[in-house]
Amino acid sequence: MTEVGTSVPFAPWNFMLDVDGVNYSLSEQAAFARNHTGTEIVNLSSGINALRPPPVLVDTVADCARDPLFWHDYDGPEGHMVARAAIAAYETVRAPGGVLVDPTQVIVTGGASAALVLAARGLHQLGLRRSDRPTALLPVPTFPLAGAALADAGFAVEEAASGTPGRWLPTVTELTGAATAETTVVYVNTFNNPTGECYTESELRSLVRWARDRGAYLLHDTVSSDVSATGDLPCLPAIAAQEDHLAGLVTVSSLSKARAVPGFRIGWLIADATLVEELARLNELAAPSSPGIAAPALLLDRMIMLAVEAAEGRCPADAAQRGNDLLVAALAGYPQVTPGLDEVTAAVSTALTDEGTVEQLRTWRTELRGTLARNIGLLCTEAGDLVVDVPAWRGDFNTFVSIPALAGQGYLDICHRLFREYGLQTLPAPVFGKDERWWTRRGSYWTRLSFAVPTSRWAAGLERLRYAVKELSR
Repeated sequence: MTEVGTSVPFAPWNFMLDVDGVNYSLSEQAAFARNHTGTEIVNLSSGINALRPPPVLVDTVADCARDPLFWHDYDGPEGHMVARAAIAAYETVRAPGGVLVDPTQVIVTGGASAALVLAARGLHQLGLRRSDRPTALLPVPTFPLAGAALADAGFAVEEAASGTPGRWLPTVTELTGAATAETTVVYVNTFNNPTGECYTESELRSLVRWARDRGAYLLHDTVSSDVSATGDLPCLPAIAAQEDHLAGLVTVSSLSKARAVPGFRIGWLIADATLVEELARLNELAAPSSPGIAAPALLLDRMIMLAVEAAEGRCPADAAQRGNDLLVAALAGYPQVTPGLDEVTAAVSTALTDEGTVEQLRTWRTELRGTLARNIGLLCTEAGDLVVDVPAWRGDFNTFVSIPALAGQGYLDICHRLFREYGLQTLPAPVFGKDERWWTRRGSYWTRLSFAVPTSRWAAGLERLRYAVKELSR
């Protein structure tokens, strides 16, 4: 009898599964609760926004659940047409330089992870046309599921680490210098998870030119880039269009983590329309229909965010109206076959003129940014003796820190002990690239912290971490 292997051929992902096998095991959590009565489990490394979601989004989904537009027959493997049109309208208005995104370039998925898996499978098929061993290139450290998805799709995965003092994210020269003749995909995460870093516009332009000249694809993950950014980020689609390589860009994103609505599980993928057709055929295997009930949240969020960003001076004053016009135009041919469409588009148009609705989402995002700033400040001022080497905060809700007192101890052992003995869920460095030996050689003990939580909970978690580290380092 042949033994069936279950591991993805990507070591960081399997390390994460070993972490999660304890930290997120219901039986392990129940055991902790029994053994530590009254002590709440605190997740210091979740990587999601754990603050309360904007009420307007939750209310919209609840209301739209009664609308036949969102519970009619299958949407098809490309996803719900309303959600596709909303993404296309938002991206078209937000991108400078006349980048036009059509709904045919969008696939709606059950979250960004599903989009990454789908993109990896499709890009591998394209890579096989160029090489018998298509290779994907990742910076280290970065989001582990990207490497896992690419490896599981059949890519050989190469990891590039920074040799530049003061930064984890490898320079573009360092990244491309690690490429081989078989490199067909480069993964870029904005903000980089776990370090919160991002490439500048000039760096991205250099990367796009390199990819264009090599005929390589850029797989761009923007899950956390639009909520917590403290300022405008470079627009990679606009840069790719200017450098004549827009067809070589695949973008994935999601509302699930950023808006604290993971239960809605809605994400998306944007690519060249021809590639989207091929990806939709692959998507039919696993997802013959998108999570349609999540579409109204995406619809309202994208349109209202244009109004919010216009109010903040991030895009033209008429951005919301332009986005709504594009949305309505894209859906104009469907009312006869889709019940409830006219009512939904009319409701969105009304919401865009409602100052209360716009202000609710604007206030929510402002409060989120304020919490992030307070929490990262607390980390640096109150826990400076506990964690060091905190990267400069650029707006993300993840950061990557060193805990010198734990240097030399086993990453998995410490991680599991932090949970079983102290109720702290953490994600140590080997989750984000390379292996435990590589990280041990770098000294200290590195881990991701995610601080998009209420400040009181964050402070309590840091205090418990301080106590745990003192005990574990004896």
